[in-house]
Amino acid sequence: MQGNLVNGFSHMLSGFKLIFQPGLRLFILVPIVANIALFVLLFMWAKSLFSEGMTYLMSWIPEWLGFIEWAFWLIYFAAMVMLLFYAFVSAANLIGAPFYGFLAEVVEQKLSGKRNDEATSWLAFVKLIPRTILRELQKLMYYLPRVLLLVILGLIPGVNAIIAVIWIGFSAWMMAVQYIDYPVDNNGLSFKELRRYLGQHRVTAFGFGCLAFGFTLLPIVNIIALPAAVCGAVAFWVNEQTSDSMHVDSSKHLSQG
Repeated sequence: MQGNLVNGFSHMLSGFKLIFQPGLRLFILVPIVANIALFVLLFMWAKSLFSEGMTYLMSWIPEWLGFIEWAFWLIYFAAMVMLLFYAFVSAANLIGAPFYGFLAEVVEQKLSGKRNDEATSWLAFVKLIPRTILRELQKLMYYLPRVLLLVILGLIPGVNAIIAVIWIGFSAWMMAVQYIDYPVDNNGLSFKELRRYLGQHRVTAFGFGCLAFGFTLLPIVNIIALPAAVCGAVAFWVNEQTSDSMHVDSSKHLSQG
């Protein structure tokens, strides 16, 4: 079952509705405050790096190429935006992993109607910390070889023209991997099983990731986009599980008929 983009978009948008519902705001407040502090620090660092880096870069450009100075500014600015994006998302996910795992558990109980007080206790939260950090490292090991390959391909003339498009698609896919993993992990599936699950819902997952990626590129919006992506990922998990069950039941009914 490959799914469709519209369902993926819908799951992500539902995350923004969920984060403002009563009973969830407290669990979202901590990661949002942490995201604000992190974003301010990274923005100040990026601003300083941009100014210093651009001054150094322009010192190497001969005067007769001064008429294309705007192009260097544009390229360097785009590179800094992507650097800021990846630094923010990576750091926020690592710091917020236990909170996001806990938030995913609370949201799943709310959507499924199945209550488990032990799973949402403070003791359960403490137990989440080593597990979620280990899971983040697994995702990092999945990400690094692939992004390194894209960087190498981006250095090849001719090939680098299409790498930008591939990079955006890969970033969207990684957003799906990153956030859908929270409810998947809470339900006891391994990282390998997560990849298999996403393969079965490839198009829907890609739609979810595309919208999540777009929101994380928007300043200010990206502060709430991360917890919204967690909530949207839980909606993805619950709704797709229901859809899969209905599909299986329908198939059995047709085979018996």
